[in-house]
Amino acid sequence: MKKISHAVLIYMLAAAQPVAFTFGILSFHDDAHAQSANSTASLSQKAQNYQQMCNAAGGYFQTGTVNSTTNNDYPQVTNYTSGKKRQGIPLSHTHIEITSAIDGNIYDVAIDNVFATDYDPNSYVVPPSYVNGIQAGGNLYLCSGNPTKVPYTVSESVASAGFDWVHTNCAASGYSTSFKNGFIYNDQGVNLTNSQTYCYLWPSSSSN
Repeated sequence: MKKISHAVLIYMLAAAQPVAFTFGILSFHDDAHAQSANSTASLSQKAQNYQQMCNAAGGYFQTGTVNSTTNNDYPQVTNYTSGKKRQGIPLSHTHIEITSAIDGNIYDVAIDNVFATDYDPNSYVVPPSYVNGIQAGGNLYLCSGNPTKVPYTVSESVASAGFDWVHTNCAASGYSTSFKNGFIYNDQGVNLTNSQTYCYLWPSSSSN
């Protein structure tokens, strides 16, 4: 076997380096693609079913575990916040935080109280159906019907992002169809924000 000169050896090593680097990039992209695919594949079958429902409606889907007060920006698991009135009806919200099973982020979720089946406009507290249906450590399956506006950045100690519009779009009552149909299902299969009692507050082409 002929001996390879030092200069030739250096040339061969230098020429080989870009090839090795290219394979490294390909490997990185393959790993990233696999990780993205696994984030959905790792969801339970129930979560995947709700995800398909949300995708079919054109919404933004998240699922995760409800945070307790030890991992929360709020004093309670479910937290009442006041809001403006429309036709004399308070448009208050309930805030919760979840740890996503999809990306691991903590989200602050704003839930409209008027879409609870037991909403009482004269009661300035979280609706009982939310208190009972949203428990720390429980799983929620959420679809936001305002996908172009969520998630949004929040300036909080625990949560890094937030989303809302997780409720029925009142299409049957003439509400603007530019917004998609949202929902919140718990582990018991209860859709917590499906009431259309107050849909009359939003005639066609009005906003929330």
